[in-house]
Amino acid sequence: MINGEILEIAVECDSEAAEAVSELFNRFNGGGYDEDTEAGEASGGGAVIETTGYDDFGQPIAGEFHLTVKTYIKPGKRGGQTRQQIEEGLWFLSRIYPIPEPQIRLVREEDWAHAWKKFYKPLRVGCHILLKPSWEAVEPVPGDILVELDPGMAFGTGLHPSTRLCIVALEDIVRPGSRVLDIGTGSGVLSIVAHKLGAATVLATDIDPIAVEVAGENAALNGVPASSMIVTAGSVPAGCEGAFDLVVANILAEVLVKLFDAEYGYPPLAEPLAPGGHLILAGIIEERAAMVVDAAQRHGCRLVDRKQEGDWVALVVRKE
Repeated sequence: MINGEILEIAVECDSEAAEAVSELFNRFNGGGYDEDTEAGEASGGGAVIETTGYDDFGQPIAGEFHLTVKTYIKPGKRGGQTRQQIEEGLWFLSRIYPIPEPQIRLVREEDWAHAWKKFYKPLRVGCHILLKPSWEAVEPVPGDILVELDPGMAFGTGLHPSTRLCIVALEDIVRPGSRVLDIGTGSGVLSIVAHKLGAATVLATDIDPIAVEVAGENAALNGVPASSMIVTAGSVPAGCEGAFDLVVANILAEVLVKLFDAEYGYPPLAEPLAPGGHLILAGIIEERAAMVVDAAQRHGCRLVDRKQEGDWVALVVRKE
């Protein structure tokens, strides 16, 4: 992997298998949750879920909808080991889920950064949010809240059902003056939406340094003042007990459970949430929703809303 080339591993699968594949990619190539990563060795950016085949209203088009989970392995001495771990993990996973052989190829970073753009078009989400890629022209209508994005190498275009479910929940919950924490911000889309819905302050965190950079650039693209949206590397912040009215975490079910139980070394997921505040939890396949609800209840949070699109679920819990 030289001359700007990186290794792409891609698996096309259904929603249930996508969560399992994403967890596997994040485990071995997750950029921060990997306890075995040695100092000075950056791992990859984890899983990217690419969905195509939606109509203008965000509904899957029969016969055209495809869901592909990808990860990219960066150059370095751990690259070969990471690839072997992923290939072995996918082989074992294929014994449980009907997933095809992974497609593995070398791609130029420049090609990777631009090839997906042909699938990314303006999209209306919820009642008022209009997501627009920075390179596309669109004519807003009265009442539209326009969010411009250039996701670059960070996950978060708004195409994935989990992101759309989070945006709908944000429209329900965010009030003028809300204090919001966005864990695993990706492209920053949810943080920017929260700000445009009236949040006074937003703290956006991500374990991937590329996401931190991209989220900051997208905030500037949307005219969000740096004082209103702070983007920083990390996950659940320390020293912020009860500081936020709303916490949003669009990750994966297993990761959410471990964050609740502080298994990654960060404070518990519910700690930064003020009493009476809400937590939006997404990236959850329907079959795993119960385990996330159980984890939330163990930490003093009660389920108050559930949103679903296809096999994907977003849960809204309230801190007692």
